[in-house]
Amino acid sequence: MTGGQTTVPSPLRHPMVWVALAMALLWTWGVTRDDVSYTPPSPQSASLVSATDLRFVDGSEGQIIVLHATTGSELARYASGEGSFLRGILRSLVRERRVRHLESGGAFRLALLDNGSLVISDPETGYWMALEAFGVDNRRAFAELLDQSHHSNGIAASNTGSAN
Repeated sequence: MTGGQTTVPSPLRHPMVWVALAMALLWTWGVTRDDVSYTPPSPQSASLVSATDLRFVDGSEGQIIVLHATTGSELARYASGEGSFLRGILRSLVRERRVRHLESGGAFRLALLDNGSLVISDPETGYWMALEAFGVDNRRAFAELLDQSHHSNGIAASNTGSAN
């Protein structure tokens, strides 16, 4: 045993170490860069049929509360673990605000266009998404919010009218 030495291979020589290192560097670059030159896509050239402004508030225990931006009435409440598509859309919209160093708490506009497109947009950044691109069920979740918003706004208007 005294005559032969065994060398331990260096872990840096294994190709998977270099692959993992490259992936980590690429991920770091992607999350730390500032896309200040990014501009949102041009809006669709269809006419507006119906629209509402919505606010999304983080509730206790991971809830998301959807409010009518004008009246403040609650339109929907998603418990933790519910509304994953809505949460994903909000993350995208809020990320665009964060990249531009804007406040994340403002209202977003939900609009139905005459070509049937349901679009959520951010008046602060100009960023928008056509929701039908994500499937019928996901579009329906936002269409229900639009309907609920109009119903809520009608109730608020009739209550205001009767109070005078």
